[in-house]
Amino acid sequence: MVIIILCISIAGCAGVQRKFTRKKQKEEKSLPIITTYDYAKELRVDELYKKRFLFWKSWQGELIYRMDDTYKKRTECYNELMQNLLEMQKYLNDEKYKELEAFIAEIKSVDPDVKKINLTNSEKYRITQVLEKTKRLIDKRFSYSHVKNFLELRK
Repeated sequence: MVIIILCISIAGCAGVQRKFTRKKQKEEKSLPIITTYDYAKELRVDELYKKRFLFWKSWQGELIYRMDDTYKKRTECYNELMQNLLEMQKYLNDEKYKELEAFIAEIKSVDPDVKKINLTNSEKYRITQVLEKTKRLIDKRFSYSHVKNFLELRK
């Protein structure tokens, strides 16, 4: 009798309790439906151009505003605006491509001065004037409403 009580106390009633408790019913979760679309670049040229134009505009405005800041910030702004201008250019046909090339060359002419550590006030003024003029003209001639009929994907 002592051996039986000892075996029951060691084994416990956990097995018996597990045997007689109700198990929770598992809810069947429906799987999410994922629809993928294959957006070809040719179909998204308008969207990509608008995005690059907006990025260019904000980076050039930032560079104009940051002419008194450190050369690192000026260099970062300059590099970003050039990258976005070159991306914009990829989506234009030959006629508009060449027209934008002239503005890119004009902005590149201030490249060494923008990246200088110390700028004089006259250099800052000259660079700011070039950047404001090109920003105004590019904004006028290359906004989406003016170039939507000239967009294509260059390879």
